[in-house]
Amino acid sequence: MCVLESSVIEERAQADFQKFHEMMTDTKRRAYTLALQLTRNPADAEDLVQETYVKAWRGFESYMPGRPFLNWLLRIMQRAYLDSRRRDNPIRKAESLNSMISPSDGEVQELPISDGGPSPDEEILHQEFRTHLYSALDELPEVYRTAIVMCDLEEMSYSEIADVQKTTIGTVRSRIHRGRRLLREIIQKRGGIAQL
Repeated sequence: MCVLESSVIEERAQADFQKFHEMMTDTKRRAYTLALQLTRNPADAEDLVQETYVKAWRGFESYMPGRPFLNWLLRIMQRAYLDSRRRDNPIRKAESLNSMISPSDGEVQELPISDGGPSPDEEILHQEFRTHLYSALDELPEVYRTAIVMCDLEEMSYSEIADVQKTTIGTVRSRIHRGRRLLREIIQKRGGIAQL
């Protein structure tokens, strides 16, 4: 009887792991994108995604199969991110030494041939716009920034955002509206692009 019970438990655990792995594969890109928006650093984003999936697997029995897995996962990610911010010293850590090394270290570098994509000037303008936008986003209170990121960058529905933030759709609409207004004001004060 013990061997049979052990076998059934092992099969169930394998089936759960397979199901979890499929859900993880389906959500990994969106999870990383949100983690990057929260942390603003690719290495920290990867760590946050890994920590989120570990916590999700440990608590997988609490996942309700009829509910969207991504929403459940993003709630775990938000809690993990907030916990790490509370634990960490508010002084930002220095960038890695690799990012400080100049690419002009005497090696010959080939220039890529244009492929019809955006011109270097357009890429610079786009990058500058993104830099100003993310800098302005950093100034927003967390609740507004998170709602805007989920809506405008992650393209989540108001209903999905409400599930993640454990609030009503009306509150989500209000947060997004107010957050966008504050973001526009920040950018306008800086003399930036006012078409947001």
